[in-house]
Amino acid sequence: MIRRLILLALGVIIVLVVAMGIGLYWFLSNDGVRIALEREATKWLGEPVTIGSAGARIFPRPAITLRGVRAGEPVRIFLADVQVSTGLKPLWSRRIEDAEVAVSDSRIDMPLPFTLPAPGGSPAAPSTTGGLQIVSVRAITLQNVTLASRGRQITVSARSSLSSAHMNLERFTAAAGTTSLEASGLVQISPRLDAQLQVKADHVDVDDLIALADAFAPRSPRRPPSASGPLPGRIIARISSETARASGVDVRQFSTTLVAQGNRITLSPVTLQLFGGRYRGSLDIDSEVGALRATVRAQIADLDVAQLAAFGGVADTISGRLSGSGTFNGRGATIGDAMAAATGEGTVTIASGAVKRLGLVRTVVLFFGRPAPNADAATDNFDRIDATFALIHQVVAASALSLHSPDLDLVGAGTLSIPTKALDGHMDLSLSEALSAQAGTDLARFTREGNRLLLPAVISGTLDAPRVTIDAGAAVRRGLRNEVQRRLKDILGTLVPAAPD
Repeated sequence: MIRRLILLALGVIIVLVVAMGIGLYWFLSNDGVRIALEREATKWLGEPVTIGSAGARIFPRPAITLRGVRAGEPVRIFLADVQVSTGLKPLWSRRIEDAEVAVSDSRIDMPLPFTLPAPGGSPAAPSTTGGLQIVSVRAITLQNVTLASRGRQITVSARSSLSSAHMNLERFTAAAGTTSLEASGLVQISPRLDAQLQVKADHVDVDDLIALADAFAPRSPRRPPSASGPLPGRIIARISSETARASGVDVRQFSTTLVAQGNRITLSPVTLQLFGGRYRGSLDIDSEVGALRATVRAQIADLDVAQLAAFGGVADTISGRLSGSGTFNGRGATIGDAMAAATGEGTVTIASGAVKRLGLVRTVVLFFGRPAPNADAATDNFDRIDATFALIHQVVAASALSLHSPDLDLVGAGTLSIPTKALDGHMDLSLSEALSAQAGTDLARFTREGNRLLLPAVISGTLDAPRVTIDAGAAVRRGLRNEVQRRLKDILGTLVPAAPD
């Protein structure tokens, strides 16, 4: 008898459980739920929301599956597949609490014409129409979601948790063009967007990175510095990558802190290795309608000049190690355009190298005739080149250029046109004492200053085919002037007796 009662009780319990499961499934699958969700979401966003279909599952946790969710008019959000799971107890009270949301194979076009209400607030009052009330979301998972903004798009996947007005990004991956990165960090959603991210990547295209930051950074109307009120949203990302590409140059050990706020993007400091040397600097970009204004502050150290020349299309022209600094400003539709139109000033030093194909020493020696039979071979090796320059419309103008070498010293000024590689310079060449002693002509005597020969020279041609010529007319005029001054000094010396001791 007792056995039958126990079996009967178990049967009743099983029937009740099945009935509850069927009732819950019917409740979740009922089209009224889809309509209620559309209504609540429309109220929440302030824009029309439609849901293609709604399905349900009971185990392991009650969940609603939504497909074909569209928001905005025109549609700015399309969610192909959304799964929302929640606790069973609040669900009986028609409330979604402590929910988990998974979104996949979707697209969001930004900027959105509406504002997503902050979690933890009161985006929707408790429903009086029998609809569901969305209370809290504890986890959001994104898979293959495309974000598009201002002509750029990026595909992301993420795993995060939501707490009050903060989102904890446990893992965030993004891919755009040749850039693929992984990030983690904390995002404050209210009262304004403020993201603090740590980003690692195997490879980064810096131009793409800047364009993406410009496309997806929260924008706000320009305001004067003295204006009060809430600041625009901000994204701070500390980025590191083993390899990167910047303005067509492959670099290594790229590291920077990117800050995007309003219409401004800064990368500071930027550190990387290129051409066998090191770069440290900053990039400040201010976005305008249809254009960017960029400021670059750069310091370079110990670059291999031969590698730099080969990259510039003038291989086997110069060697040495280059260091320098400068500040440059430009404006254009893209970063490349802004850099092409840049202006600025800087200094540069090249140490322990050689100028090839120029033939400075050979030109000077042949100007005076053949060198002495026992003379050592002259080279165009140099100890140091120093220059102070200005960059204007792709023309580098060196206002103070000097070269020191064992065979000669050079001082002057000149220009280099970057597009054509054309050279135009006017220099004074001072031959070493050893080479000066080999020149025995009258002209050599006329052009001596002390124990060294001083000659005016003109540098022309291009970087890959430079030419140096001695300005013979100027040399003769200078020599005659020096000779006249020397003879006048001798004459005056004979007319004016020396002072007695």
